[in-house]
Amino acid sequence: MSTFQNALQSISLFVLLDLLGSKDPVIPSYFLTTHWAYKNMATIEKRMRDLGVLETKPLKPFLPEADKSSKHFGRGSIEDDHIPFMRRGVDILHMIPSPFPTVWHTIDDDGEHLDLETTRDWAKIVTAFTVEWMDLKDHMPKRVVRRGEESGTEGHSSMRTEL
Repeated sequence: MSTFQNALQSISLFVLLDLLGSKDPVIPSYFLTTHWAYKNMATIEKRMRDLGVLETKPLKPFLPEADKSSKHFGRGSIEDDHIPFMRRGVDILHMIPSPFPTVWHTIDDDGEHLDLETTRDWAKIVTAFTVEWMDLKDHMPKRVVRRGEESGTEGHSSMRTEL
């Protein structure tokens, strides 16, 4: 009774998050077939930066190629975990920086060398992307705002919720 002939056909978008913990990553858009998803994530990043939600202040966005022309996509790709899926026709959004972090595959490639602000920003961007992609807005917890938080005054005990 499944609507899919096999499990691979049930994957509408494979998002591979790799090597994203270094400061000031630059993530190219690798595939024309999923550039629409890249653009959506880039829009989310811009919106979050404009709202002051993100902690980092890079010279350029993490996702700078939202306006990349279709003629600038080539056939090259990075050998990574997505290849077996891509060979079977799954759409891939490969989120990996170029160049790779300088500590990659060295003795210093450990948790101590993660940039925590960047990591937290990625968590926010990817969560917002997932919420929009999966249309989960109505399922997200509501934020509790204490009266007086907006104006900076304290001492009021009544609360309201907002999305």
